[in-house]
Amino acid sequence: MKIAIIITILLIIFGSAGYYVYTRTMQAFSGTFVNSIPVLILYLFLITSFFFGKLIEHYSIGIISNTLVKIGSVALGFFLYAFLIVVFFDFIHLIHNIVPIYPKFITADFQKTKLIVGIISVVFISAVFIKGYMNARFPVINKLNLTIHKKKASFDTLHIVAVSDIHLGTVVNKTKALQLIKTVNGLNPDLVIIAGDMADDNIEIVKYFKLLEYFKEINAKYGVYACLGNHDYISGAYKDLNYFEKNGIHILKDTVQLVDNQFYIIGRDDIQGRNIAKKERKSLNELTNEIDFNLPVFLLDHQPYKLDETTEYAVDLQFSGHTHKGQVWPFNYITSSIFEKDWGYLKKKNTHFYISSGYGTSVIPIRVGNRSEIVSIQIRNE
Repeated sequence: MKIAIIITILLIIFGSAGYYVYTRTMQAFSGTFVNSIPVLILYLFLITSFFFGKLIEHYSIGIISNTLVKIGSVALGFFLYAFLIVVFFDFIHLIHNIVPIYPKFITADFQKTKLIVGIISVVFISAVFIKGYMNARFPVINKLNLTIHKKKASFDTLHIVAVSDIHLGTVVNKTKALQLIKTVNGLNPDLVIIAGDMADDNIEIVKYFKLLEYFKEINAKYGVYACLGNHDYISGAYKDLNYFEKNGIHILKDTVQLVDNQFYIIGRDDIQGRNIAKKERKSLNELTNEIDFNLPVFLLDHQPYKLDETTEYAVDLQFSGHTHKGQVWPFNYITSSIFEKDWGYLKKKNTHFYISSGYGTSVIPIRVGNRSEIVSIQIRNE
């Protein structure tokens, strides 16, 4: 009953926003082919295809669901920025109604002005989407050099390649998975770590397209280790951790792994687990009570909350993700207000932190104001 109420509210909000954008668009393009029944049908198809695709996907994964979700994800990206632009111009118009600010050349033929603004808006949104798609499609490799001080460390340097928020599924598909593997191997890592959200919203899609099998091809001296993220719970991936193990990814779910007697990796369970799996995750105190902190210690924790808690222990590096740095502007203002650090490097006391913007995308296949990234970390022990 609760879920039905939430879905109903969301549909009302989205439907109202869709109607609002459509009516304003028709006002701008009045008297053109845009203001027609076929365009209305196309509009309804585009803004609902994502949801219909997800509904079909729930019962039968295949080319129909896959195509609808891809079309819908692109349409939702356009719709988001169309909504923001319409709100912006309506706000300006509201100000004009209170205090006239439009110059005469705008008001002389207001319908023509609206048409010109409409055309410019469509061009602008298209340019933003193309740039955003490129930001998501071609990840940047961010390099980080860190120094630690551990008495028992047997290495002088350790090269870690770190990734978060891959979001394997319909949008982050075979092409992007293979791109990730190729890039990671090209960096020649000693160790690969993944800070959660390996799957997007349905692990069955990952299995259907065999996306995780490509991860067997990762070449790293000490292997690939990952923690769970909130989407790994949403997708149901947490129920089948053996599937990840079979494909070369060692899942650390509230566990500690001593790797080759050289360093520890702590994998914290995601906070989301308490809501879906109905289980509280272990505290850092519980996870570290048998750790020899004279060896290097690396922590994987998907959501970068309570960073000060980590600094109470001799953790050398915490790698997190989750934020996507907002993924699309202006949501970066939300993530920066929620998290102490929503992207990039931070050092607190003797602990190094890196919060990644992530490799994949969620729902909308674009990034505006940030880039998809892979992090290359050189650890030097002195």
